[in-house]
Amino acid sequence: MSGKIHARNLMFNWGGHAASMVVMFFLSPYIVGNLDAVAYGIWSLLTVLTGYMGLFDLGVRASVGRHIALYLGKGDQKGVDESIRAGLGFFSFTGALILAAGVLLGWLFPQVFKDVPVEYHGTVRMLLPLMVVNVWLAAVAAVYSSVLAAHDRFDVARSVDLVVLIVRTAATVYALQRGWGLWGLAGAVVVGNVLGMWANWLAAHRYHAGLRSWPFLYRKNRLKEIISYGVASFLSAFSARVIGQTDLIIAGALISVADVREYSVGAMVVFYSSTFVKLIGRTFFPAFQRAIGAGKMGEARHLFERQVRLALCFGLLVYIGFATYSHSFIRLWMLQDGFGEAAVAVSASVMTVLALAQLPMLYALPSLDMLAAMGYIRFNAIISMTEAVVNLGLSLFFVIVLHWGLVGIAAGSLAGRLLVSCLWVPIYLDRKQGFAFKRLFFRIVAPAMAAAMIFYVFCKVQLWIFFPGTWLSFVLQIFLAFLFWSLIATLIILPADYRQRLSLCLRQFHAKAFV
Repeated sequence: MSGKIHARNLMFNWGGHAASMVVMFFLSPYIVGNLDAVAYGIWSLLTVLTGYMGLFDLGVRASVGRHIALYLGKGDQKGVDESIRAGLGFFSFTGALILAAGVLLGWLFPQVFKDVPVEYHGTVRMLLPLMVVNVWLAAVAAVYSSVLAAHDRFDVARSVDLVVLIVRTAATVYALQRGWGLWGLAGAVVVGNVLGMWANWLAAHRYHAGLRSWPFLYRKNRLKEIISYGVASFLSAFSARVIGQTDLIIAGALISVADVREYSVGAMVVFYSSTFVKLIGRTFFPAFQRAIGAGKMGEARHLFERQVRLALCFGLLVYIGFATYSHSFIRLWMLQDGFGEAAVAVSASVMTVLALAQLPMLYALPSLDMLAAMGYIRFNAIISMTEAVVNLGLSLFFVIVLHWGLVGIAAGSLAGRLLVSCLWVPIYLDRKQGFAFKRLFFRIVAPAMAAAMIFYVFCKVQLWIFFPGTWLSFVLQIFLAFLFWSLIATLIILPADYRQRLSLCLRQFHAKAFV
């Protein structure tokens, strides 16, 4: 894949998610203002539990995407076709299981979260089955979106996502204005997912000649192929759910449902932003898979180093910024009647710790992507499961024994990352493919860490000079921080060809502006 195509894909992936973040930024305070603390906590927990239902796909969603790209790299059109139809056939069976699980969880919800008011019990028991229907819709849409990704048409896939986002946002605002509360929020999600499935189907048919969805394929060898890879992917996905979303369940079960709101606000921006780093990997992964399928390991290693550099360029800017400006940002963003200074302080502390917990993944995630492309998905699953267990255990210890409250839950995520992924993933990749981690560390990671420390000092000095009490002063500080980081990241971290392309663009802009 050419650098131009990769840059286009990455920009569209980032642009699509940036649009989601913009909507989240403006919509979240609106939702908080229209729901009381308990209702917002219930909505957050419903979202988490619905996300867990996605685990019923046993990782087949990711496996189908991987095999489509793999067979395209091999030029095996029959393999591509059968992977698509086998994935759709698998999901035709899991819909009923997902719905049954939603009904069961709806009835168990009041027993697990005992401080939920009685008037919400009936609503929750009916809403959860409705919400889990979205899981099946999203799984089917993901098969068609994987076809677009395998053809490097991330621009089309993200355009579809943008249309869905606009419709879902408009439906959410309308529902809250009408006073429909939790029912309105759930309905907006369903409408968006129905549209997303239909639009992805249309787009996939346009860019993949001869695409067939029917008849579904239930051939034993093909199902075994996607499920065998998918099970390991499922374990990784399940572990990621534990790491990323069980925090809210712990908060609701051990502290209170109302306190879920404070944790959710502190975690929201961090988790949304972590997707930007993951999107770098998703953009590279089809190229990884095609290169490995064609036996071009040199090209795969080149892509890996580029992914690491880009992840560090973006991730260090975002997460150090979050850790530094968390209090001023949340105060400006969320302070209102019902969400006072105490809530701001707690959410800011959660945001700081979770931002720091993302830093080890800037190198670990590219390594995991590379291992997955080479077929070492079982190791990825073991690492993810180990980190999830350590994370969960430490979070419970920090809350129950040390009484650290919501910050203790976040601290479990940070400690788990440092003790597991940060240590063992690079070592395993080095041992399996001879990536010379020490050389890579001193050539890329260590200079990036030095740049990060300089950037952190710059941000703290800005805060020491003046604390941003308005959006104008906050945006000014962020803009100055961005300019400073852009300079040092370009000089120290950015890949050489990206620097050359950036320099060329700047020269062309200067020539046009001053002619």
